Amino acid sequence: MHDLPFQFVEYEGVRSILQYLRPEVQLVSRNTIKSDCMKIHQKEKARVKSLLHAALGRISITSDLWSSLISDGYMSLTAHFIDKNWKLQKRVLNFSYLPPPHTGIALSDAISILLLEWDIQGKIFGITLDNASANDVSVEELRVDLNSKGLLVCRGNFFHLRCCAHILNLIVQDGLKEIESSIEKIRESVKYVKGSQVRRQKFLECVRLISMGGKRGLRQDVATRWNSTYLMLDSALFYRRVFQHLALVDSNYRKCPSSEEWERVEKVHKFLKVFYEATLTFRVLSIPLLLCTFRLLFIAIKF
Repeated sequence: MHDLPFQFVEYEGVRSILQYLRPEVQLVSRNTIKSDCMKIHQKEKARVKSLLHAALGRISITSDLWSSLISDGYMSLTAHFIDKNWKLQKRVLNFSYLPPPHTGIALSDAISILLLEWDIQGKIFGITLDNASANDVSVEELRVDLNSKGLLVCRGNFFHLRCCAHILNLIVQDGLKEIESSIEKIRESVKYVKGSQVRRQKFLECVRLISMGGKRGLRQDVATRWNSTYLMLDSALFYRRVFQHLALVDSNYRKCPSSEEWERVEKVHKFLKVFYEATLTFRVLSIPLLLCTFRLLFIAIKF
């Protein structure tokens, strides 16, 4: 939990505290703690494996890659299935370091090894990945391998299910480029207000002068996460008149969007709301998402 090494149990200070709190406590070595953790891991792994084998239907898997701050690659693999009580279940089967290169062949080999390790090669229905080109190669390699053993439904025609949330993300990111300069002004405006206590007080004074409810907070976005950008635009639009008034009374505030830019942001905000709500639905884990995908796509197209 605190990223401490197993050797933590051998620290003199820790041992002194444990013996002070409970003199009869039996102190153990780092090797004993490591062994106990491995036993727990093996026990839980066997329990999850039996749960996967008990599933009456097929198992779908999802996988993704992350890079750490020092550019180390990590791969996750998650199994999704319906249990005997007709409840949607998911279990993380793997989260581990993946050495470079992260090519499609390397990803395919890593996933194949995990499927074999968990003994679920014959129960796989499909795999969901994002739209990276390496993933296309990886999926095709897996499809050929599993098809050669006759393990896929309909010869793998439904094996590759692209990530709907990632597709929405690509669509929205492309659309946001149309108002990139306006978004940057709003981002800088929020940063300006949040930059010091004096500016926050001046902003709140403008809120009171315009007789607006000041209970809503200003949201700062993360530029790579469009949903946080939507929330930032949502809060900024609520305080649109306040920002415009602040530009009149504070000569240091120079990033206020023009009236035309506010109008463009408001139009895009309405468009983004549909995608934001769709993303929230995709994040629901208690229902099979395929059931609602077509309805959400229909709403987006109709909008």
